[in-house]
Amino acid sequence: MPSDSAELRAELQACIPSIVIDGVAKESGQRVVYFSHFEDRQIPNELILDKDSLYLKGWETWGKVVVKVVSGAGTVALTRLQAEANLLAELQSPQFPRLLYSNYFTENPVTDEALPEGLYVSVEEFVESVPLSDKLHDYVAKPVEVFNIAKSVVCGLRPLWEHKRKLVHRDVKPDNLLLTSKQEIVIIDFGIVRETGAAGITQEGWGKAPISIDYAAPEHIANDKDLVSFKTDVFSLGVLMYQLISGTHPFRTRHGMDMMEIIEATEKNVPPSLFKLGFANQRQSDLVERMMEKKPYLRPRTVDLLIQELSHVEE
Repeated sequence: MPSDSAELRAELQACIPSIVIDGVAKESGQRVVYFSHFEDRQIPNELILDKDSLYLKGWETWGKVVVKVVSGAGTVALTRLQAEANLLAELQSPQFPRLLYSNYFTENPVTDEALPEGLYVSVEEFVESVPLSDKLHDYVAKPVEVFNIAKSVVCGLRPLWEHKRKLVHRDVKPDNLLLTSKQEIVIIDFGIVRETGAAGITQEGWGKAPISIDYAAPEHIANDKDLVSFKTDVFSLGVLMYQLISGTHPFRTRHGMDMMEIIEATEKNVPPSLFKLGFANQRQSDLVERMMEKKPYLRPRTVDLLIQELSHVEE
């Protein structure tokens, strides 16, 4: 797992001299994430002589930003990073952070000296929000509020699911869902998005897929590439809804469970219904259960049907 270090900051400063690091966010996959801003006065003269160059000029007008950094990324990681940048640039959804800049540096742009390791840097707008992971205990026994959040997530993911390549986020979890002051959801971290039915860039076989185990669907755990679809994200969302409404994770049922125990529980166990636990009415409980069905074909069939059911939870 990468971590913040003086060496990494020095490499980043060499590539982007105008950067000012204000803080470090939670580690995210293979990246170090900084909260930052830019100051034009720090740009070396060597980089501002070319009046036609847009590099660094005016970046301070972006204000607070999120800077994601990967050092020494391999081919697979670089492929994912570039795919994520391309996707954000293409979709430009109000529920996705806006990509401001991305580049893979192999040399210092001022001195032209080779860097010790290649550095992939992306800059995204900062969204004033809190991660849903900070609010996990705020929605216990509040199913209507949770269903409204879930509807916002589904609407946010819809451009992926209905993309011509039928994309799947595959990492729907509280850390990747930001809640704004208007109670709207912004979705982040598209690093393991995959195309439905595509061969992919990871190894074949059980357990070889990149994964956040607490929210992974059985077909994702099994790395069954033929079954991974938008319903894989629906399963993850169902797990999150159950957790928010009940205050407990449906499969991580005791402290200290290891990865294999969580996998076995996800693949085999059926958690108590929210209705029987007294946290939701029958209709609400039934929908969450269907979203968490082990077999994808038993989950809601279409995005429209899912939105319709999420919209009528009080009936």
